[in-house]
Amino acid sequence: LFDVFLPIIQENTIKNWTSNDFWLKIRLSDKDRNRFNRQRMYRILRKLVESGFLEKKINYSNHKFSRFNETEKTIKLKNLEKSNTDFSNMVLEESKIYEEISFLEKQTEKYFQLEKNFPSLSRKISYEKSKCLSKITELKAYRSALRSVIEAI
Repeated sequence: LFDVFLPIIQENTIKNWTSNDFWLKIRLSDKDRNRFNRQRMYRILRKLVESGFLEKKINYSNHKFSRFNETEKTIKLKNLEKSNTDFSNMVLEESKIYEEISFLEKQTEKYFQLEKNFPSLSRKISYEKSKCLSKITELKAYRSALRSVIEAI
């Protein structure tokens, strides 16, 4: 249940939520919507309050209507998650660029071979080779910028 619960906290702003608001967001199958899982949800909420991720305003006349709010700790966790996601995406982007550069460098080598094999088309081949080389230069500059940011983090 916790693996379903965590995205709810990350993707929503929790302000004056009741436990029923959490229950409605969990979206369990009809088979899993039972008293046992509802009790598990209450335990998770209690742990989040005890750990300082949620603040609970108790309604003493009816505990079902107690309200939950995010704390500063929850907001920091959300921001940290966004930073980690951005960092992971940058590393992934850098590796994709590296692969593309490798492919284009191999392609450039083949253009040299094509010029030798088909001298009558050397002008057209040379033009395509130049486009490929300029693309490599652009990608290397982009990759260098990505690397510098990744290393700074």
